Amino acid sequence: MSQRSDTPSTPAETIRAACVNAAVAAYEDAGIRGLCAEGRWEAALAAIRHLDLSSILPLPAGRDDAAETPDSP
Repeated sequence: MSQRSDTPSTPAETIRAACVNAAVAAYEDAGIRGLCAEGRWEAALAAIRHLDLSSILPLPAGRDDAAETPDSP
């Protein structure tokens, strides 16, 4: 079995690590707030769904978020 580094080396690994971190943090927080197991799971999924991927990975070269907004000229 290959050894895994704590530092993600590909974009997919970076995204996976961010999703896992967000889910674990939300699950633990929900437990502290007294939610049941199902509620904790729902909180973890919501954390993944609301994760801002643009803050995790840089935009590809030549791509500008401003070009995607309907108000752009």
